[in-house]
Amino acid sequence: MKWLEELRSHIEIVGKKTYLDNAGAGPLTKDAADAVRDFLDLWQSEGEPWELALDHIVEAKKYFARLINAQSWQNIAAVSGATHGLNSLLSAMEFKPGSNVVVSSLNFPTGIFSFHALKSRGLIREVRVAKSINGYVPLSEYERLIDDNTALVFVDYVSWITGYRERIREIAEIAHSRGAFLITDAFHAVGVLPIDVKRDGVDALITGTYKWLLGPHGAGFVYVGDELMSKLKPAFSGWMGIEDNQVSRRLRNEKLFERPIDTSTFKHAKDASMLEWGTWPIIAFEGALASMKLLTTYEVPWRFEDYTKGLVEKLADSIGELGLKVTTPLDSHAAIITFEYRDPYGLAEFLGRNKVVVSPRPGTIRVSPHAYNTIEEIEKLLYLVRRYIKSS
Repeated sequence: MKWLEELRSHIEIVGKKTYLDNAGAGPLTKDAADAVRDFLDLWQSEGEPWELALDHIVEAKKYFARLINAQSWQNIAAVSGATHGLNSLLSAMEFKPGSNVVVSSLNFPTGIFSFHALKSRGLIREVRVAKSINGYVPLSEYERLIDDNTALVFVDYVSWITGYRERIREIAEIAHSRGAFLITDAFHAVGVLPIDVKRDGVDALITGTYKWLLGPHGAGFVYVGDELMSKLKPAFSGWMGIEDNQVSRRLRNEKLFERPIDTSTFKHAKDASMLEWGTWPIIAFEGALASMKLLTTYEVPWRFEDYTKGLVEKLADSIGELGLKVTTPLDSHAAIITFEYRDPYGLAEFLGRNKVVVSPRPGTIRVSPHAYNTIEEIEKLLYLVRRYIKSS
């Protein structure tokens, strides 16, 4: 496939290793590395290219908005990572006395900890954890836990533990029917799955850029829908979170520092930039923007979803034939497959010595391909797993 060969030519690691750990961190594209290098060279030789950085922050928001079908780039905040984005959002929300929050046991820990922290300060009364069964949380569990006192439901779009693709639209419908907002962490989905926040009824979405978006650490995004945004009241802010921030001045073609910044009053931005607070990690966003530009040239993520589905299903069938139990629910999965193994670190280390990269997890191996991976790489992984089983 011509597009696959072309995509692989932008990813240096494929010439050295079979890299199947995108759920941990994707490989950095040549485009991202070149963009960072060019920006640093410009900075070193000419001084900080501040206005260029502002333009690229806006451009990055526009690309990300396209990836998730957001209403506007102004519904997007540029932040330093998923955790920062979530906590910035939560700090701007008001919780009624006696509120509870519902989270999934399959979520990445960062969100769960944030809600425990809210509870410890008395800002919410209870954190309700929806329990998983056989690698997924039944919708009936959300029906049971979400009630009229639920302020919000926080569910990962795809579980980092099992690769289960949550039924976000149905969960959002349950949440909305009881007056709650739906927030999703899409770190294990953006860049490889088609996401439509409007179709799915998502009120807010957070992510970073260093997994399937193939960018560097230090950049992330928050999407906030119009209804939720209208209710936000930031508890913290900074010079990028105000109405008269640098981007707004740039968009009005003003000289950025011709007028003093008015510190006598506080007017937070009316768009999602109210969550941005201070100066962004602009170098990270240079890399993230370059990788998003690359990915969107390949009809991402619609083509990627179908392609990686074939890789995962090939793995699932073959792993089952080896007598190993697949722990990913195959009726609703993404580009992650997990299977049980008695010595996951031993197997992962053996694979690593043979230049195949996967992730060992408690009692399981996690394999997470992307659209640049090939069926031949999957077959190499399976060959080595067979070898290891026979020798151990």
